[in-house]
Formats: sequence, C-alpha cells, structure tokens
Amino acid sequence: MINNSILYVGIDVSKDKCDVCIKNRDGNELTKRFQVSNTKADIAKLYETIEWIKSKKSVNSDVVFGLEATGIYYLPLYLALKRDGNKIKLYNPIQTSAFRKTNIRKTKTDPIDSAIIADMLRYSEPPLASEIKDLNLYQLRELVRVRRRLIEKRTICKVQLVRDLDLIWPGYKTIMPRVFGKTSMIILKKYSGPSKVISQQIDQFHELVSKVSRSRISRTKAEEIYAHAGSILAAPELESIVSVDMKNLITQIELLDEQIYSMEKKTHRIAVKIDSKIMSIPGISGILGPIILGEIGDIDRFPSAKKLVAFAGLDPVISQSGRIQNSTGPISKRGSPLLRQALFLGANVARQNDENLRGYYEKKRSEGKHHYSALNATAAKLLRIVFWVLKNNKEYQLILK
Repeated sequence: MINNSILYVGIDVSKDKCDVCIKNRDGNELTKRFQVSNTKADIAKLYETIEWIKSKKSVNSDVVFGLEATGIYYLPLYLALKRDGNKIKLYNPIQTSAFRKTNIRKTKTDPIDSAIIADMLRYSEPPLASEIKDLNLYQLRELVRVRRRLIEKRTICKVQLVRDLDLIWPGYKTIMPRVFGKTSMIILKKYSGPSKVISQQIDQFHELVSKVSRSRISRTKAEEIYAHAGSILAAPELESIVSVDMKNLITQIELLDEQIYSMEKKTHRIAVKIDSKIMSIPGISGILGPIILGEIGDIDRFPSAKKLVAFAGLDPVISQSGRIQNSTGPISKRGSPLLRQALFLGANVARQNDENLRGYYEKKRSEGKHHYSALNATAAKLLRIVFWVLKNNKEYQLILK
C-alpha cells in the first residue's frame, strides 16, 4: 500500500555542515538525524536517503525542504535545491527562535534546530524570509553591492594618494585640478614627485604629457607644471619613501577602475534582460535603476507602498508621550542604506525634470522644510511611484494617466 504522506526535510545550515531531520505528517522521524557537508557528493547522499525512505516506508509523495536563512551560508544549498526543482521554504532565524520557545525545554543545538524546522513545515508555518523567485534580481543585488564596495575601496585609495601628494608635492592640485584624470595619473605614476620631474629636460617632459593627453596639454601648460615642480620646497628624503606608496596606490586605483567598469557592464546586461518599467521614471538612470531593483528584489514581498518605504528607512520616526504623538520626525534610516542613497540621488534629479515630483518638492519647501528634509520626502514619493510601477508593470507616464 502506497502512503501519500508528505516528507518534511528540515535543514539547519552552518558554514561547514548542514544538520538534517526528516519527518512525516505525524511528526515521526523517518531516519536518524544526520549531517551533510556543502559538497555535491553529500547533497547526492541527501537525495539517496530521501529515496531510500520512500522505498522503505512505501511513501510516494512530495518532498518539502525547509531552511533557515542564516547569513549567506544557506545560499549554495538553497540554489542547488532550487535548480533541481525542489519545493523550498525559507525561514527567518527570528521565526525559528520563536518556535523553539514553544518547547518546554527550549534547548538549542543544530540537530534540534533541524527538527524544529521540519515541525514548522508540518504546521505550515508561513515563511518570513524572502524566497529568491527571480535569480536575475538576486544577481543584480550582489553586483551593485560589489560595485559599492569597490567604490569605497577606491575612495580610500584616493584619499591616501591626495595625502601623499600634499606631503611631497604641495599645490599639485592647483596646476592639475583633475588629480585623478588620465594625464595626471600617468605623470604621478612615472615621476611620483617633483624631484623626478625636474631631473629631466623640459622637452622630454613635454613630449610625455603631450602624448598621454593627446596634445590637449600645450607646451605652455607643460612648462607651468615643470616650473611648479622646481619652485616648491621639495623633500627628497620623504619623496623616495612616499613615492613607493603613491605608485602602489595608483596601481590599486587603476585595478579598481577596471573592476568597477566590469561590474557596471554585467549590471547593465542583467538590467536589459529584466527590462523593468522603472527605467521610465524620471531620475532613475542606468546606474540607479539596477541598484533600486536589486535592493527591493521581489516586489510581492511588500503588500503596500508604506511597507516598502519603511524597508528603505524613509518612514518618519514616531514618538509619543501621553496624548501627544509626533509622526513628522526624522526618517528612521532602517533597511538598505544603498537603496536609500539611490532614491535620494534619483529624487534630486527627478525634482528638476518631472513636473509631478517638482511640485511635490516645492510644496514641502513651502511648508518650511529644509532642502534635505524636502528631498527625503520626495525620495519617499519616488519610492511609492516605483512600487506602483512594479506592481502594475506599467510605465510611469501610463500610471499618471
């Protein structure tokens, strides 16, 4: 006789291993709890164990996997199970913690957690962690976050390079305002400091800067740079040391520039594949659009625009004392700072190019709000527009009509 009971596979994921508990609808464990590592061979063993249970217990039914969304560790297993077409539910660690408290003993170990997750599946506990429905959106989120980290690293390198310049070539920025321009970076990489510049003849120096700038730097400008290098109070004792750091920083900046450009190309390709209607909204450019899409993810996670605004941390902090309640305080700044920054930048552009958002911004200013407060309110308005565009899958102009 074939039993159509569902198999509930609870998996507690950690960095190096996964604890597994398999139960039936009645809560009976169908095999001893066991561990699998994050390898293809062990995942194959997991499938073999499930098939063995089916044959031994005469079970011919669906299998549902439950995982706790712990940091980033669950992702490789989750994606592997998803690729194989399995039914998966993701649970927030807060949920499993709350469910554990219903147990009198309240013991916490990884094997016990796997059994708790299996029970949550049995009781049809609604998962609060977000399922990755669209892998393109998830890839987009990772790409824009990697790009952000690369930009932050490049900024640190640039700050350090300016510090080194101020130390051995004071006033360089007055003659080469675009310190990080191509010509400037080549000059600094080749000569590092003023002493090495004036160690060459002016003709040789002019030939180099003319070549790398494609003749945009004239002989007069080259002579100005050369004269400045010879006139400042140089410190050869420091220059020989700091120049090593400068060359290293310039190499890092060039490498980071290449990596950022590579991330932007990949981001653009995925954004084109998604073809989201939010790109029709004024202020949302080819860079800001993917950031907003990636950080929001699946729009169905948010039942209302208000929830999405709160997720971005653009909702006001509410304070109450007695009968007095203030809901016009500063924004909460919870949620994704990257999403909030993208919306802030987008709102600043949109208020200058879109009649609807410009009117909203000016209304807030007329109420006495500071520029940045009005811009925060406009960013929240922009996010509500994003919500409706994504929910209705219509372009911005069509929604206005």
